[in-house]
Amino acid sequence: EQRMNFDQAEADIRKHFDSEWSGLTPIAWPDLPFDKPDSTWVRFDCRENDGFQATIGAPGSNAFRHTGICTIQVFQPQGQASQDARDKAQKAIEAFQGVDVNGIHFFNVQARQVGNDRGWYQINVLASFRYDEIT
Repeated sequence: EQRMNFDQAEADIRKHFDSEWSGLTPIAWPDLPFDKPDSTWVRFDCRENDGFQATIGAPGSNAFRHTGICTIQVFQPQGQASQDARDKAQKAIEAFQGVDVNGIHFFNVQARQVGNDRGWYQINVLASFRYDEIT
């Protein structure tokens, strides 16, 4: 079984999304410079929000469960009937729904329409995840 930790989980989730997205639009990563294009683009964000000891046993076999949410914010220029944003939101859902990546389990994948905001039509795709760190 793979020994997952925070750093590995973040790297695996980013790699998975980047691979599944396959250059469909530019991606704004949270820690890299980004210039917004004049076309549809997405912002990636992934945050852990809970951690607890899930099992108790001998050293080396204790599972600490970590949970979090990945958010893919889809932005399409306003005034274009939002079809491209909806298509891209569906692709983001498909990237995570029912997926396991190296022991990271994704669930509760959903789209939430935000609507028009500052010149962009926005849809957020949320994907909850969990993984166990064995110590």
